[in-house]
Amino acid sequence: METQDVALLGASGGLGMAIAEALLARGDRVWLLDLGECRERLAALISAWPTRAHFIGMDLTEPASLAAAFAGIRAEAGALDACINAAGVIFRASFEETDADALARVMAVNVTGPFQALQHAVALMPQGGRIVNVASAHGLRTGPERSAYAMSKGAILALTRALAVELGPRGILVNAVAPGPVSAGMQDATSDSRRRWQQATPLRRVARPDEVARAVLQLASPENTFTTGQTLVIDGGATAMVGG
Repeated sequence: METQDVALLGASGGLGMAIAEALLARGDRVWLLDLGECRERLAALISAWPTRAHFIGMDLTEPASLAAAFAGIRAEAGALDACINAAGVIFRASFEETDADALARVMAVNVTGPFQALQHAVALMPQGGRIVNVASAHGLRTGPERSAYAMSKGAILALTRALAVELGPRGILVNAVAPGPVSAGMQDATSDSRRRWQQATPLRRVARPDEVARAVLQLASPENTFTTGQTLVIDGGATAMVGG
């Protein structure tokens, strides 16, 4: 399989690191984008693949930081074959208790920042490419105290469809994955929400990060030549199950 140049937003998160490792193991050159202080979490990957794992500090809430990061990729790689958006923050509070500052941060990190980062990524795909957004099953079905987070992930799913339509004529395929709880995800492993999801899942467990990473790689692969505008739900069958 041909080597790709891939930008990965949110590279130091639990899912981000699993995706990065899978891309590097496949032979891709990966631009690991995250806050500067997150570099240490990626040190082992950078050490293991020193010629293919490249860290660039970037703040999704700062447009100038985004521009500088992608200018660096342009200078080194010239173009991108794929961009994977695995960035995000989780937030839990009741609808009425979600204040303006909290809402602004959730939307800045989960929606506005990735939107602007993908604008830069698309500019580096003159010959076409692939975008994969890591959303959440909360964008499709959710529970109490998740209004801001669910809204942000629903927005990413809508953006995925819109970009697939707009960018398709340019040979850019855009898809999303919507995981349920993941063992290395942002959600507290002992939370009631995690317990409810697990009970509602026919497999009676949460996903491993590598299981989500494999799905992302499939959609970002050069072998994906016709799937676009789709959301692959990775929730162990929870959305298919009728409670009783």
